[in-house]
Amino acid sequence: MKTRIAIAGTGTRALNFADGILNRCSEHSELVGLYDLNPVRMEGFCRLIGRQVPSFTDFAEMVRTARPETLVVCTTDRTHPELIEMAFAHGLNAIVEKPMAMNREGIERIRRAEQKFSRKVTVTFNMRFAPYSAAIKEVLLEKPVGEIFTVSAEWFIDRTHGTEYFHRWHNRMCNGGGLLVHKATHNFDLLNWFLDAVPSEVFAWGRLSQFGKAGKFHGPRCRDCDYREQCPASMKSTLDDSDLNPGSDGDIFKSLYFNAESQDGYLRDQCCFDPKIDIYDTMNALIKYRNGIQVSYALNAYSAWQGYRITFTGETGVIEVGTVNNSTRPADYTVPDTIRIVNGTTRKNVTMREINMAENTTPHGGGDYAMFEHLFGKPDGDPLGQTAGFDAGAASALIGISANESIQSGLPVKTGL
Repeated sequence: MKTRIAIAGTGTRALNFADGILNRCSEHSELVGLYDLNPVRMEGFCRLIGRQVPSFTDFAEMVRTARPETLVVCTTDRTHPELIEMAFAHGLNAIVEKPMAMNREGIERIRRAEQKFSRKVTVTFNMRFAPYSAAIKEVLLEKPVGEIFTVSAEWFIDRTHGTEYFHRWHNRMCNGGGLLVHKATHNFDLLNWFLDAVPSEVFAWGRLSQFGKAGKFHGPRCRDCDYREQCPASMKSTLDDSDLNPGSDGDIFKSLYFNAESQDGYLRDQCCFDPKIDIYDTMNALIKYRNGIQVSYALNAYSAWQGYRITFTGETGVIEVGTVNNSTRPADYTVPDTIRIVNGTTRKNVTMREINMAENTTPHGGGDYAMFEHLFGKPDGDPLGQTAGFDAGAASALIGISANESIQSGLPVKTGL
């Protein structure tokens, strides 16, 4: 029997999940329904996936008619707790895109829903499933440098991707908690998973240095802007970056957003220099874990390329890792993803071992396809603990939530975990 799956929210991320269900895991799962408040967007979504999936603007009707067993939540972050609760109330399993919730109230609502309906939420942290991430986890489990004491972690978003966050609903704190929650929850989850530790306290700084009121040009939206030809962040109607535009279909924005904006007023090409934007593009945080591990974290949304660098410092040495996103690598960049293990207690006994990984050009470094197989296909166990539930979803989100609170207060903030 195939698992009957419905998707809530029909934006670009939902396209990835539909592809996983329809084209990669169809032997074990089937897409039986779509739920969105915008019927025109659902029509465009069906055209893009090449299937006429039953579509509904009424949740209860969707459940009665399509009879799904599992709901995949791909909606605006602020709606996640409500939809998870609705799924549980209708007897469905819930799989939710990160972040699980954008604030403490949302996390508590999901906790209560799990208890009330005796169900468990699954959070989709695809970066756990990337082969490079899995290899890092395996090395850390071996403890080649003893116990880890400190971590230096730097994530950078390339300007193309960064600009996209400021063109969309993500540019308001009230919708997703800013990049420290919406984007960085990926990073924080990886750190939590790598370290197998629980974050307890956060101190952070954040500023808007490139976008919002810091920008030179201000207009109503890209399509109607007098500065369209001059503005370095002007959104084009087509994008060929597969991470932003699944399938590189030039009609995606028209199908999902431009045609649908008359229904709900949502503009996909908002001015990323709007003075009302209130999220940060430059962020730093210090994170303390229950077991004493200290982490320094940095994120910016305007780098020349995209990726991360992490250094784990332990009792007898360091582990250095880092990767650059395939779509942002210069043509002559041939450096492999490497795990470098350096041991030594004196300058005379330093040794180094390197593990080089083969390049993975599939979405999110191979994380999406592996995760889809795990969620919708036939998983082969979970030896690395890649499946994430409420605890992992709460821990990762609460680092970002606490960071936002710390920026506002200027003081360290307890995560409450």
